[in-house]
Amino acid sequence: IESLKPAFGLRRGIEYYGNQVYQPGDSLKNIDWKHSLQNNELIVREYVEFQGQSALILVNLTAGNAEEADTLAYSIIVTALSLVNENIPASLAVYDNEKVVLTTGALQGDRLVARARQITQQIVVPGNPVKYLNPPDVTRLRSNLNRLSTVENPAAQKLAQLLRIEYQSIVDAAGGNPAARAVADAFTKTTDDANVIIISHRNHDAEALALSAWDLRRRGSSVMNVLVSGTTARLTPDRP
Repeated sequence: IESLKPAFGLRRGIEYYGNQVYQPGDSLKNIDWKHSLQNNELIVREYVEFQGQSALILVNLTAGNAEEADTLAYSIIVTALSLVNENIPASLAVYDNEKVVLTTGALQGDRLVARARQITQQIVVPGNPVKYLNPPDVTRLRSNLNRLSTVENPAAQKLAQLLRIEYQSIVDAAGGNPAARAVADAFTKTTDDANVIIISHRNHDAEALALSAWDLRRRGSSVMNVLVSGTTARLTPDRP
């Protein structure tokens, strides 16, 4: 379990996880000048803050194949064990490609691990896998809309109109997705400042998770994505 702490970054506090392209609002003190010069654009160091007393584990049980299913099951169990080891209570919000499977209040210790194990038995691999587009960058989209709103020339306004259509299509797609319903239901059972841990292969729920993560960060929650395969962890922060 000790080896999982640096892999997941589930200790309370602020930790560095990687670099992102600079966006308006990013702190200038976090600019990585070396990589900025190499890439000919401003790059900032990205941090994840995991504070507070509770977590919400948001799980998408839909996998594209057997390998993804194994990765998903492993990630669910290891995340639960890591939280238990850190004495962090966690709520669960679980869904698949058709419905919300369950949401819970805060669980600790053996109850959290036992429920996590039960969840892994409900992983779904659809018979006819669908290829999905990469998740939309809602933060960049909103930033571009905000910038264009201050520009009055016709070309900028035409671009803003197209971006508004794109944003609305994301909102429409997200609204009917089980992920959005799971998040809404989960926050009736946990604290508003819960740290959110997303375990998903970002397939049918890509738009819903992108929009939900943006909104949660805007409201003050820390949001991170976790997928683990064997001993290799991938944890990335969602940008505010």
